[in-house]
This record gives sequence, C-alpha cells and structure tokens, in this order.
Amino acid sequence: MTLTQDIYYCSEFKKSNETNYNFSIPLEINIDIKKNEKIKFKLIDFSIMNTMLTISSTHKNNQFKIKYLNVDYYISIPDGSYTAVSLRDTINSILTASSRPLALNYNKSTNKYYWIISNGIIAGNLFFYPLNCASLFGFTKASYELIYPNEYYSETFANMLPYSKIVLVSDIVFDTNVQNNFVKNYSANTGTGDIICWLPRDIPLFSTINFYNNNNREIEISNKNIKNINFSIMNEYQEYILDAPNCYIHFQLITYDNTNWYKQFYKLLYDISYYLLSLYFKK
Repeated sequence: MTLTQDIYYCSEFKKSNETNYNFSIPLEINIDIKKNEKIKFKLIDFSIMNTMLTISSTHKNNQFKIKYLNVDYYISIPDGSYTAVSLRDTINSILTASSRPLALNYNKSTNKYYWIISNGIIAGNLFFYPLNCASLFGFTKASYELIYPNEYYSETFANMLPYSKIVLVSDIVFDTNVQNNFVKNYSANTGTGDIICWLPRDIPLFSTINFYNNNNREIEISNKNIKNINFSIMNEYQEYILDAPNCYIHFQLITYDNTNWYKQFYKLLYDISYYLLSLYFKK
C-alpha cells in the first residue's frame, strides 16, 4: 500500500518567530514509519523571486576607499540591486557630490570598470583601495595609485552577484541521492541537512527562479517519525540568504510497503508445495 501526502506551502504563512530563509512546514498527517515501510521525499516544484540585493552591508560588498591629498575617504554604496551601469552612476554621483577628482566608467563590451582621473592629479595625490568591493569591481590589487591622464582598468570582470546559487536544504536525512557535502561535519542533528535543489541566480532582477522536477527525482529518507520539515534557503557559501523573499514549495512524501513481494511469493509457493506433498504422502 502506498500513501502520498501532497504539500503546497508558501513561506508567507510561516510562524511569527520564523523567517523567509528558515522556516518549518507542518504536515497534515504525522508520519510514523513501520518496520516494513519506507518513505520517499519528492520535490515537485520550487519558486522564489529574484529580488535579493546585489550590494549591501550584509553581503559586505559595499565599501571602498579613496585617499586624496593624504586624507582617507570611505565610500559606502547604498544597499540595493544594481546593474553595472546603475552602479557606475550611483558611485559617480557620490564622488561628484564630495568633489573627488575621479570618475568610474564601465565598458559594456568587456564587462570591466575603469577609473578616469581628473586633470592635474600627479603622483602621490590620489589612491584607490577596493576593500570589500574588489570582486564587485574586478580590481584584484589591494591599492592603486591614480595619476592623470592614465585610465585604470580592472584586471577581471565586474561581478554584480555576491553569490550565484540559491540552495534549498532541509533537516530530513537522505538514504539515497545523498549530497551531504554542503555542510561540513554534517550530522542529522545539525539542523541543516542535505541539498534538495541547487538553482542558478544569474537571471534578470525581479524574475522568478524556478525548479521543476522534470527527472521525477525521488529521495529515500531514513526519518521514521515526521511531524514537520524544516527548510532553509542558503547560497553556495553556506550562508543564509537573509533578504530572501517569500518562496513557494510543492513536495510529496510517499510512504510505501518495503516488503520483498517475491520472497513472500516464493514462501507461499513453498507452503503450497509442502501442503500438497503432505496430502500425497498421507494417501
């Protein structure tokens, strides 16, 4: 006999002490697995809107430093979701308002930022320190001396994403299709279990990131008693996505009889043959 629970859930209905990135889904029917039973987890679909900020103090990719005439100026980029061009414009507005003698430009064809220096800036006057914006801008050195009329291109590409994967994990324990390399020193008691799905984030802002179980993947789990399942939304660096919006999850829990039917069948045949032989020898 097979029993399937279909669960549809939106994190909007989480408990008051839960978050969009860490929440628990209660089951309508508590599951108690008998000795001859097994259970499978099947994610049908999962969706989340790509509204997460690309730059923020939380991601620690929002500050760089300009040193001008031996005075340090720390530039903080306002939290937000930026394109490469809108980030350039925002930074230049900050620099212009504070009368700093440089401007940031962006080459779309190479996906690289570069600095343009104002007339009159000589050696020793102006320095740039990427700080925690190094990956964002693509500048790899700790500091740069900036001199007019040179232009200073980043060594690598601009990277507007502080992380590139959306990872759905849970506290259920997998028997098959195990991917427990996500969390170091994994155990069933860590509160964060195996990876259920792993999705790319490199889609346009305010688009929906979707997962569909096109391969009909089912995962055997070793949990024997399930009243609820805890889910977490993380990135590939094992960090919670703190500004995750509401998400939508549809999954199934499939309980089935794990008895080896063919063994039972052969046992039945054996019993029948034994009975027939016993009748024959009684004659």
